[in-house]
Order: sequence, then structure tokens, then C-alpha cells
Amino acid sequence: MNQTPPSRLQVDSQISRILRKSLLTVVAAILGLLVAAVAWAYWRAHACLPQLEGTIQLPGLSARVEILRDARGVPHLRAQSFDDLLFAQGYVTAQDRLWQMDLSRRLAQGELAEILGERALRLDVENRTLGLRQMCERAIAEFDPESRQMLTSYVRGVNAFISTHRNLLPIEFLILRYQPRPWREVDSFAVAANMWKVLSTSWPQDLIRERIRARVAPDLYANLFPDHSPLDHPVAELGAGTGQTSQFLRAPPGPANPDPRLNALLTIASPQALSTGQGSNGWVVAGRHTVSGKPLLANDPHLRHSVPSVWYMIGLKAPGVDVLGATFPGLPAVILGHNERIAWGATNTGPDVQDLYVETFNPHEPSQYLHNGRWSEAESREEIIRVRGRADYRLKVRVTRHGPVISREGNRDLALRWTALEPHAMAYPFWKIDRARNWEEFVAALRDLAGPMQNFVYADADGNIGYYAAGWVPVRRRGDGSVPVDGSTDDDDWTGYIPFEKLPHSFNPSSGMLATANGRIVPDGYPYFLTHAWDPPYRTARIYQLLEAGGKFAVGDMLRIQFDIHAIYFAWLAKQLLSAAEQYPPQGSDAQFALAALQGWDGEARADSAAPLICEVTNRALYERILKPKLGNDLSDYSWPLSSVFIQNVIENRWNRWLPPGDRDFNVTLVKSLEEGVRLIPQMAGSSDYATWRWGDTIRLTFRHPLDSLPLLGRLLDIGPFPQSGTHTTVKDTTPSGGVSMRMVVDFGHLDYSVQNITLGESGQVFSPYYRDQFEAWYEGSSFPMAFSDAAVQQATRHRLVLEPAVAH
Repeated sequence: MNQTPPSRLQVDSQISRILRKSLLTVVAAILGLLVAAVAWAYWRAHACLPQLEGTIQLPGLSARVEILRDARGVPHLRAQSFDDLLFAQGYVTAQDRLWQMDLSRRLAQGELAEILGERALRLDVENRTLGLRQMCERAIAEFDPESRQMLTSYVRGVNAFISTHRNLLPIEFLILRYQPRPWREVDSFAVAANMWKVLSTSWPQDLIRERIRARVAPDLYANLFPDHSPLDHPVAELGAGTGQTSQFLRAPPGPANPDPRLNALLTIASPQALSTGQGSNGWVVAGRHTVSGKPLLANDPHLRHSVPSVWYMIGLKAPGVDVLGATFPGLPAVILGHNERIAWGATNTGPDVQDLYVETFNPHEPSQYLHNGRWSEAESREEIIRVRGRADYRLKVRVTRHGPVISREGNRDLALRWTALEPHAMAYPFWKIDRARNWEEFVAALRDLAGPMQNFVYADADGNIGYYAAGWVPVRRRGDGSVPVDGSTDDDDWTGYIPFEKLPHSFNPSSGMLATANGRIVPDGYPYFLTHAWDPPYRTARIYQLLEAGGKFAVGDMLRIQFDIHAIYFAWLAKQLLSAAEQYPPQGSDAQFALAALQGWDGEARADSAAPLICEVTNRALYERILKPKLGNDLSDYSWPLSSVFIQNVIENRWNRWLPPGDRDFNVTLVKSLEEGVRLIPQMAGSSDYATWRWGDTIRLTFRHPLDSLPLLGRLLDIGPFPQSGTHTTVKDTTPSGGVSMRMVVDFGHLDYSVQNITLGESGQVFSPYYRDQFEAWYEGSSFPMAFSDAAVQQATRHRLVLEPAVAH
């Protein structure tokens, strides 16, 4: 019996059902794979989080070590020997910050392009040229045996973590598909080398000074770089607190004349100083100014922001040492903090420790350069830089008697002399500082610090307070090194360094208070040259203003000062604008609104205020209006942190040599700058509505992770944006990319009442509960207790991990 063949419609319907079923099967398979992938990614991201509880057996330990973590994941280590203590510090730091540590060592040693590709090549070329790796290798060879052993203990701890977690490393290693090599002693020095570079690089300003000096008359040149202000508070007074009234009056030996994501990459590996200066605040008050009758010490370093945080907080205790504070991931010991007897903080001094020399090379023998009428042979080395996704980059580096040739401008070769590249410059004094018990031992430890030069503030349990600016500062045969000089003779060479005893310092001043904020630290009688590039004095002046207001201070008062947002410079500018407008009232509605906003302003740079924004745009316009007639319409060739003290001097002294052409007087200049500045606000605010003129919205802060340019990772890894209060000249130093990196207040009335916090959290791993748990306190200006005594640490403990020596089989 013949069957009727299916119709075309039936065939099509059957095919359609098969296709739908197949499609559903494929979709289900894809969804299943996606779910599995997401589940695996979730598992993998959480599986690499550090073990915080239980027991871990590790080879290399000689005895049991306890790791007690508090509610913010801050580890407090308890060991039976200093070697085991440092081993454990290396281990727990790697638990939380291994990828940051790896990036930091790669930055210094010029190996970032190997994992990040061509976008990092410029940084590698720069640091290979400087020879940071060679600097670190030399430092290891110069280390004394005891210090070498301590550093080796830390390194063994880092490697104990790496070797036992090869398959569960932080997700950044997985994303970039590479494995970290074992940690070495030279890698810890690389972390320190990054800080040297960040906090002491000044040679680009030498080139800018040279261009400006060639463009303007000597009196104008001198005006542009003021190094004095009526608001200065030199902390090292002549003979004060030293017992030697002639300390700073003796002449020195020999003659002496006075891309945002690339930023994120730089920052995580090396905490960059702010583009407008190396900021920080540090002060100390004696017991007669405090509620407890014992000293209070406050410190808040200012650096470029990063994910994870620049600092890592830790407590270290073993026989002979009991210290708590903050360090840089990759460096052992505590850098800033306190032990049971002393406390210390630091701000960057910023001396000029880099000079550029114009070297004359032999046109017939390019390896030879001129020295005192004779040709000398330059050292030469070839650096091979591996670049991900492309061929290796070959770099030839030449080194003269002054240092590496870092720049070639036309036929001019510039060599850099820098204290960091000198022999024995990389000593590490923090082993000794952490164990110092008084001023004498603290100062003795500072003798080992070559740089970067720091303003150390000090307090102790006996009620003493002090200050010491420690580090190497060159004494020059002539000049001050502020512009490039001829390198073919010895005429501009260094003759040595300022003797340690002659460095600025003070002990128990009669005022009972000491404060530094990167401003001028020495009076006019100081016989040695330090720098022309002091930070503007406004933060220092405001700190003294608040400290000298009277009353007795407690920890909370110190925190309020650290979070102070009174803008001395902007308040001055607002007053000048209001006065000028009385004589020359502006006609535009925007300028009139701006004046009304300034009229009742109290000088506080609040995030929701229009006044700081008005002052900021007017200040920019004022700079341009005054400078362009002298330097030309394109000021990009002169991009340096121009001091606001210059503007104050011009306006207050009515220096008519700076009066813009066509302006009748400086009141006209001020009003026209206001009118020009406020035209920019609608674009900055995104609206012409005056309600959107909010300062904080124009300086929003995002903490950027170096990998945030990869798809979807930015939303996961970055933190922000957030509106901000404060300015770069307020005590709460604020910019869109940097500011306060850590806050610490130490109370010798009761050390357990001391407080400390960092920007984000202890962990660099995004799924850790300690990735950003400190942010809210940092943002709002509060802090957390620094548990120090055994009882306080035990009470604060939330996680207990025990490291034990591995049993030999």
C-alpha cells in the first residue's frame, strides 16, 4: 500500500521543529558554559583569597608565629625571633599585596612592558636609562651581614607564599597569563628605588628654568621662583633646641652659593607624588598642649592615589622589637609608626639632589667625552627590554663621571647626577628606627638615611618632641644646580654633602610644637642651599594657626586638623576679587553671580560650594593673563608647579613689570580674570545652571586599578568617582588624582588610643572584605584605633593564623 508523501508544508514544519530543538540545545549549552565559566571565575577569584585562620606549616621558620588580624584585616605578628618575624611579614604582605609588589619591582627594573606591552615601554626605557636595577644590585653588595640576613628572612617569607600558591595567585596574574618569579633581595630595594625617584625627581624643572631664564629678564626670572613667604614657619630655628647657639652660623667647608591609566599603572607600583608637589603633613605637640599631658604626634603623607592603597599597615612583635605602623608592600619593617617608647612621622623635604650636566662627546669617537681638556671613556651598556606582543627593544645607555646620559636635545647630551646613584646611598635605617628607645638612638639611626630626604617629626614616652631633616644634600663647588651646567670641567661638581650635624633639626622647642608640610624649613641664616622649590606655605601656616589657637588637644582634635579644608590662598584671592570689583564692577551675569557667591564665603573648600570653583578658574585665568605677555601664548613648554606665592607677590606688591598690556591696574587684571575664568564653568559643570557650580563635582576622585582599561574590569576594580572637599593648598590636600594616603595620630597618654587608617583597605584582592573597607572612614575624615598592647590586640583579634615550621620528612 503506497503512503502519501509528506507535503512541503509538513517537511518545513518538521525541519523547523528540529532546528528549534537544536537551537535550544545550543543555547542551553552556551548558557551552561557561561554559568560554568561564571561559577569557575567566582570560585577562582575567591579561592585565591588568603587563609586567615588555622595553621600553616612552612619550611624556613624556626619557631611558631602568630598572625592576629583585627576587624580591618590588619595583621599583628607575634614571633620568637626577629628573623621569624620578618619571614612572617614577607609572607602576610604577599598574601595581601603580591601583584602590587610584583608590579613595583618590575617598574624599577624596567620590566613592565614584558607583561603590559608597549604602553609601558616608556617607563621601562626611563628606569633602565637611570640604572635603578644596577643601583639596587650595588646596594645588596654594600649591605652589612646583619642587615642582609634580616632582608633575606623577609625574602624567604615572600617566596614561601609564592611557592605554595602557584595555582592560586591573585587574579591579575591569571588575567595577564604570567607567573611571578621568586622574590629577591634586590626586589625589595627596587621598591625603595621607586620612592627615591618619586620624591626627589627635579631635573625636568631645571630644563624649564633654563628656558624661562633665556626668555625673560633676570628680575622677572627671580620673581617666578619665590622661595620665601611671610607665611613661612621655619621649623629649624637658628640654635633652637640644640644647645649649640652657633649651629647654623658656621660656614660650610669650601665655597657654597646659595594617560590616567598610565598614572594608575605608575601609582600602584610606585606611589607617585602629586604633580603639583610632594605633599604631606606632620606635626607634634608637647604634653603641656594635650589633654593627657603627654605628646601627640600626627602624620598624613600625600601621594597619588591607587588601587590597592599605597601603604600597608602592620604590627610586629618579637624579643627586642614591638612596633606598629605602615610600610610599603615589598619593604620589611615599619616605615612610619611607633613602638612602646617613641613615635615618628615624615614629610618630604624636597631638596635639590639632581643636577644636569651638558657633556661634550667626541664627534670622532662617540664613546669619549671631555673632562678637563682630555677625552674620557664613557661606560656603555646595552639593555634588552622584552615587550609583550612585539620584538624586544634594544637600548644603549651611556654613563659619564656624573651619571647616565638621560636626554639628548639637538647636539646636547645631558647627564644626570643624583644622590640615589651614589655609592652607599641605599642604606636602610628602619631596622634601627623600629627598635630605637629615645631621641639619641633615633637620630643615630637617621644617620644611615641617604634619601629621599625626609622631615621626621618625633615624640617619646618621656615627653620629648623633636624634628630632624635627614638625607644627603649635595654641596656644590659653585651655583645651586637649578639649571644645566657645563660638565667638561670640575667647576660645577659636587664637593660633598651637608654634614649630618648641620642638617636642619630641633629638639624640645620652647613653643612645645613642631609642624612641617613641605614648606620652607630653614631661616635665612642657614648657610647651606637646600632648594628653591619649597611648597607654598599655606598648609604649614594653617596647621600652626590651629595649634596656636589654644586649648588642650586630644586625638580627635588632631584628626579634625588633618581634615581641615580652610583654603588660605583662595580666601585671599576672593578678598582681592571683591575689592577689585568695587572699583570695576563686572557686567556679565556669571561674574556677578560669582561675586555674590564669594561675598559671604568663609574660606572653607566644601564639595557643595561654588566659591572654591570660582577661585580655581579665576586663578588659572590670572596666571595666563600675567604670564602670556612674557612667555608667549603657548605655556605648555613651561608646565611646572608655579607657586601661588608668585601671584600673591605680584598683586600685593603691585609689581607693574608684570601688569598685562592694556590693563590700567591690577584690579582690572583681577576682574578680567574673573570674567574669563567663569566662562569655563558651564563646560566643567556640564550645565549653565548655577546650582551645578559645585566645587567637589569638578575634582571627582576615582581610585584606578592598572587593569581597568580591560573590558568590564574597570567597573569591578575601580573605586569612584566621588566628589571631594579641600584643595591642594588645604591641610586636607586634595586633587583629582591624589591627596592624603594615610592618617596616623599617636597618643603617648595611652598608646591604644592612637589611630591610623589608609585610603582603601589592606587587601589588593577585589573580593576580599578588606579591599575597600577603610574607604568610608578615609573619605569622611574618621579613623580606627591602633591596637598596640597585648590586651588590646587580643581583644581586637578577628582572625588567628598560626605559622609553624614544616616537619622534615
